[in-house]
Amino acid sequence: MGKFGKLSSYVGSGRRLRGVLPRDIVGRLAVPLLLVIAVMVFTVTLPGLFLTQRNIVIMLTSNSVVLLLALGLTVPLRSGDFDLSIAAIMGFAAAVVGVLTTQHGVNPVLAGLIAVGLGAAIGGINALVVVGAGINAFIATLAILTMLGGLAFAVTGSRLIVQLPQSLQTFSRGKLVGVPASVWYGWAVAAILYYIYERTPFGRQLLFVGGNRHAARLSGIGVARVRSTSFVISGALSGFAGVVLAGNLGAVDPSIGPSYLLPPFAAAFLGTTMLTIGRFNVLGTMVGLYFITVVVTGLQLHGAQQWVANLFNGGILIAALLFAKGTERLWGATRRS
Repeated sequence: MGKFGKLSSYVGSGRRLRGVLPRDIVGRLAVPLLLVIAVMVFTVTLPGLFLTQRNIVIMLTSNSVVLLLALGLTVPLRSGDFDLSIAAIMGFAAAVVGVLTTQHGVNPVLAGLIAVGLGAAIGGINALVVVGAGINAFIATLAILTMLGGLAFAVTGSRLIVQLPQSLQTFSRGKLVGVPASVWYGWAVAAILYYIYERTPFGRQLLFVGGNRHAARLSGIGVARVRSTSFVISGALSGFAGVVLAGNLGAVDPSIGPSYLLPPFAAAFLGTTMLTIGRFNVLGTMVGLYFITVVVTGLQLHGAQQWVANLFNGGILIAALLFAKGTERLWGATRRS
C-alpha cells in the first residue's frame, strides 16, 4: 500500500478517533474557518476592492482550470496513486485544440472531443505503465509529463497559437448569472465526483483500494481495474481542462503546462485536512483551492509580487503533508492504545 493510500486508510473503515474528538472537530473546520477569516481580513483591509462582484468573479475564473485539474487529481489519489502528468496533459490538449481549429479548420466541438479523448488515452498509457508494468507512479508520470511538454512544442511548432475560434472562447467565457461557463464546468464536475465518491460502488472501491490493496484484492475488488480507471478519468478531465483553458485564453502557449502543476496538488492535499480528515475529497479540495485563491489574491492586491503565489502554494502543500503525517501517527497511536 502506497503512502497516499495510507493517508485515507484510517477513515476508510468509518471508525472515529477515540478520545480525540475535540481535536478532530478542530481539524475538520480549521481551513474553512481560516477561509472565512481571510475573507474578513481582506474585506476590512481592502474596502471596496476585495469583496466586490468583479473581484469575486475574477478569483473564480482565474482558478476554474485549476479546479478541474485538482478534482481530476483526487481520483487516482483516492486509489493510492500519484499522477504528475495532469498539467502536461492539459497543456498538450490545449495545443491540439489550437492547432486543429486554427490550422486545419476542424470544428471546435470535434477538436474538443479529440482533446478529451487524447487525455483519456494518455491516462490509459499511465495505467499501462504504472498498473500493468508496476513502475513507480511518481517516476512514470513524471516521464510522461516531460514527454508531453516536448510534444506540445512539436505540435505547435514552438509557436504561440492565437485567434482561436470565437465559439471556443464562448464555450469557456460565456456567462450564466454573471459567472463564466468555465467556473460552472468545475462546479458540475465537482457535483458528479461527489456523487461518485459518496454514493456509488466505484467510489467506495477507490477508497478501499487506496486504503489497503491487498485486502481489496482478497475481497474480490478488481484492484487493477479500479486503479486503471482512475488514471483514465484523471486524464480525460485534464484534457477537458485543456479545452477550457484554450477557450479562456483565446490562445495557446505550448509552455503553459508546468505553471499549472503545483496548485492542484496543494488544493487536493489541503483538502485532506478538513471535513473527512485524511481522505481526498471534493468539498475539501474546493475549500482548499478557494482558501489559497483568497489569500494569494488579497496579498497581491496589497502589492505582493507574483512569486508570492508559488511560495504560498508550496508552503501550503508542505503544511498539508505534515498535517496528514501527524494525523496518521495519531491514528496509529490511538489504535495501539
